[in-house]
Amino acid sequence: MSLVLNGSGSITGLSAGGLPDGSVTADDIASTLDLSGKTVTLAAGGTGYGKVLQVVNADTSTQVGVSSNSFTDTGLTATITPTSATSKILVIVHQNGCGKLSTGIVGIRLYRGATEIAQIVNIGAYTGGSSTSNYIGSCSISYLDSPATTSATTYKTRVHSENNTSAAYVQIASEKSTITLMEIAA
Repeated sequence: MSLVLNGSGSITGLSAGGLPDGSVTADDIASTLDLSGKTVTLAAGGTGYGKVLQVVNADTSTQVGVSSNSFTDTGLTATITPTSATSKILVIVHQNGCGKLSTGIVGIRLYRGATEIAQIVNIGAYTGGSSTSNYIGSCSISYLDSPATTSATTYKTRVHSENNTSAAYVQIASEKSTITLMEIAA
């Protein structure tokens, strides 16, 4: 079939994919494109907004106890190197085996490097003066961070004993805690 150019600016006889590559540029396309009722297939890969670029996961089951108000590393830590400084990092923490002996409060915080970025729990295991152990089980948090870097970035949790006397614990009886870092394109 031959190509026919008519006076209205349309071409008949042109099959799909019949134009040479590069013959239609962005300037040739209208400023709006109506794709109602059409299916659009995007190329695999790419770095579109909201796309998960990488995932890092770590865990620990080593019991940690602290009897001071100073924050102590729980052993739950993971490091990610963002591919772009505009990326967001979704941090998902499941801190398990949390508990307190005697009175007081377990404090658990999330850190990026040495900077505290979120409080996970600071009231769990309050026993109101009882001398018995109190286990709260697990504490979780999802936190969307903007580290603004392409350098290796470490996230970790730390624990402390609010009343500075009786021990606060994580990973009691070797309960496994997990941390997941997801780089999200922005």
